[in-house]
Amino acid sequence: MDLSINMRTSKLFFITASIVFICLPVSADVLQPNTSWEIDTHETNLARTALEIAQEFYPEIDIDGYLKKLDGMVNNIRIGLGDEREPEQIIKTINRVVFHELQFQYVQKGDLDSISLNRVLDTKIGNCVGLTILYLCIAEGLHLPIYGVSVPEHVFLRYDDGDFRKNIETGYEGMATPDSYYVNMSGKRISQASIKNRHYLNNLTTNEVIANIYLNRSIIQKENGNITAALKDVNHAIELHGNDAVAFCNRGVTYEKMKDTEQALRDYNKAIELNPDYAPAYFNRGSLYATIRVFDKAIMDYSQALSLDPNSPLSYYNRGIAFKMVDRIDLTIEDLGKAISLDPKFGAAYAHRGLAYAESGEQEKALEDFTMGLELDPGNKEIYMKRSILHADAQRFDDAIKDITAFIEFSPDNAFAYYIRAKAHRGKGDIEKSLEDYNRMIELNPRLAGVYFERGQIKNQLERTDEALKDFNTSIELFPYNPLAYLHRGNTFKKLGKIENTLRDYMTYLKLNPNAPDGEEVKNAIEDLRNNLK
Repeated sequence: MDLSINMRTSKLFFITASIVFICLPVSADVLQPNTSWEIDTHETNLARTALEIAQEFYPEIDIDGYLKKLDGMVNNIRIGLGDEREPEQIIKTINRVVFHELQFQYVQKGDLDSISLNRVLDTKIGNCVGLTILYLCIAEGLHLPIYGVSVPEHVFLRYDDGDFRKNIETGYEGMATPDSYYVNMSGKRISQASIKNRHYLNNLTTNEVIANIYLNRSIIQKENGNITAALKDVNHAIELHGNDAVAFCNRGVTYEKMKDTEQALRDYNKAIELNPDYAPAYFNRGSLYATIRVFDKAIMDYSQALSLDPNSPLSYYNRGIAFKMVDRIDLTIEDLGKAISLDPKFGAAYAHRGLAYAESGEQEKALEDFTMGLELDPGNKEIYMKRSILHADAQRFDDAIKDITAFIEFSPDNAFAYYIRAKAHRGKGDIEKSLEDYNRMIELNPRLAGVYFERGQIKNQLERTDEALKDFNTSIELFPYNPLAYLHRGNTFKKLGKIENTLRDYMTYLKLNPNAPDGEEVKNAIEDLRNNLK
């Protein structure tokens, strides 16, 4: 019993990378650079604006109360600074108060609590977005030339008075880092053109900080399934700051979720234009091309993403599946192997490499991969089906039945699953159980000619000849070009003594299948029947 053709048509899926941020660009310059921080009294409203944005999700918050809380922190730091004028000492003082005395902590989370100023003040916990906003609000109150600086999927701060310039990492309690640290981060590289065009690593404006607050909220909305709200937020972000590749890449993902592939493609192209070294934009554009079955372009984009981020298991995984779709099984196995070497717990990669091994005739390797895939992801119902087919083809019918029954527990209305189990029961000799599964499959999908044909054979085995005849009739009505259906209906007519019907079906069988291996046998049967009619 060969079910491998069904393995070849098993669903393959590509992953689109939502840019899940831990640290994304949410920052601002609160002042213009100045050589003396104390004399610049220009008022900004970043703190109030950040709280007003937060209030949309936390309507009960008292904005003035939080502003007073910030003012208290600012006054304490001002007292601690005293007459200090040296930028290094100013930074050290703020870092000491924020991270050690007040004990604000960095957390790698991407939720509303971690980016919302009110929650950061309440919990003293924030990701780099939330802590950067807090730090900028303190700088705002002290009239310090401290700015937000964005790089792909990250934000940090910079003290810049025109003479002294130093970066400040809120994720590391204010540690100083050079610009070069951010330029070649794997998967988040910044092209020299992007730097030259001031898309990244420059001091940001107030509008840009507000834009990036909306961008981060958009990502959270998208991950929570609020796609319309996510699109509204990211549109607002792009209106305020139109040079961020990450924003366009995220809007592309949002449009993909809305099935607007044309707009998604435009946004991925724009992201690549803004930062030609941003790997996720190539990855997502490749996934979009794969979805619309333009596999050559998908493979090119995945390859470009890998050249920029060679340690991405997802890029190898998706490229491996794309190679599968152009019948390069050897390259599929190679790429999925690389994905697994980078992420040994990548269950889906094992599942699809198992499928590739099965199609290339390496059944034992396929079985090993399917088994490992289920160990890593016992809820992956598709692996149960694939492994069941593998067992059935190897005539391990009990194992096949066990696996496909597990699949049916996940998907009780999947008609094909009952077909696999019916075949396995039949192979094992459990004809009654096989019939039950054929019946269930026909209940779920009553238009499958081949299933009626096979059920007719089962009913003949059970000596339910009249019922078998009805199934063969239905099979031929649905698909009148299956020669075997005529042969078996002819045999059934013969059992019932309907010789003319038998002759007609036998002749149709030979007409549809002139090179049938049993052709001579059928011709002899026709001759005998004709002689009996004389």
